[in-house]
Amino acid sequence: MIGSAGRKILVFICAFSAVFLCPAYPANQPDFSQYRANEKLQNDFSEYMAVLREKIQRSWNPPDFMEDGHAVVMFRINRQGEVLAVNIIESSNNNVYDESTIEAIKKSSPFNKFPAYTAKDSLTIRYSFDTSYVKTDRMKEYVKKADTFFNVNNDTALSYINLAINEVQGDIGSYFLYGKRSKIKRALGDTEGARLDLEECRRLKAKFDQKRINSSKLIAEMEKTPFSYYYLAYSYDIAGDYEHALEAIDKAIALTELNNQYKRYKQELIAKKQGT
Repeated sequence: MIGSAGRKILVFICAFSAVFLCPAYPANQPDFSQYRANEKLQNDFSEYMAVLREKIQRSWNPPDFMEDGHAVVMFRINRQGEVLAVNIIESSNNNVYDESTIEAIKKSSPFNKFPAYTAKDSLTIRYSFDTSYVKTDRMKEYVKKADTFFNVNNDTALSYINLAINEVQGDIGSYFLYGKRSKIKRALGDTEGARLDLEECRRLKAKFDQKRINSSKLIAEMEKTPFSYYYLAYSYDIAGDYEHALEAIDKAIALTELNNQYKRYKQELIAKKQGT
């Protein structure tokens, strides 16, 4: 998957509920009513959902600019696997992240047709999208303990953040760990160590930002969709390159004139550029 930047991506279905109607089928279609006596079979969508999940995972270009990203989408599909409606029900509090999840559902449509044994006319699915900079369970444990001990016992916090840094072995996507260690060292009075860690954080982040831009640019050039250019604009924005960010958002707007969100974002970029 382009754009994952080597991160551990967790994407899973939290739950799904089904709404079933009783439509009249043409004479040449199977009589689904004959299966209604077997409710267990009717509701067995385990294989179907596994395939659906895999398709969404392939379609999602996970944003990598949030330390812990989480959003939940509710969408409804009909017997043909077509998406009838999709909405964010738990926001990540980031517009780009939220829209990436909706884009993944739309790109995945249509899904497979429903199994022949079920009479259900539609499914309503609750799908959770999650990403994290944390790449291993051990690293996650170290970071959590470092955060817990920060300003409580900073020597212990330092030992845990050192373990987390050693765990990732210089991965540029873990630049934020050096930022955390810089704060811990500053609290311990190690001004020089804090300065060096902050420089390393910025150096790695610049490389990571450029990697994100290259990935986003490649996707935008291939897909040429409003969202792909929106994400590219945001990638430039994070790196502080407002000139190219404006060029990208203009392409997004040109492809979808009715999207006021993109137009508002353009005004934000203009303000940032003028403020630099």
